[in-house]
Amino acid sequence: MMQDIPPPSGNVVFLGVNIVHLASGVAGGIVRGLINPSYTWAARISSAVVGGLTAGYGTPAAAHIVRRWLELWGYPFGNVEGSVGFLLGLCGMTICDAIIRWARRWRDGPPSAPLPPPPQRTC
Repeated sequence: MMQDIPPPSGNVVFLGVNIVHLASGVAGGIVRGLINPSYTWAARISSAVVGGLTAGYGTPAAAHIVRRWLELWGYPFGNVEGSVGFLLGLCGMTICDAIIRWARRWRDGPPSAPLPPPPQRTC
């Protein structure tokens, strides 16, 4: 007697990341790399990797916010995780760059007072 094999669910998790979120983020990163003609191949690959990681880890929280926003406005919605993951992947490099700049600013503290101008020499 053969056991029934359950159909695959969309919640396949690898290293704590939902594969659907990761794949949609990689797709967004690829699109970002392809629409900018000045990107090198290394920049395109890194855009896809960072987009996938950003979407993989950020989609659960961002999808929750999007669902609440859609409920507030009364729009019917279904599964928004794929769309949110794609958008996070598309914006992943920008999001990570902003976070890194914020962390550096926080690490360095407030800017110091500007130095007075050097004295002018007279001949």
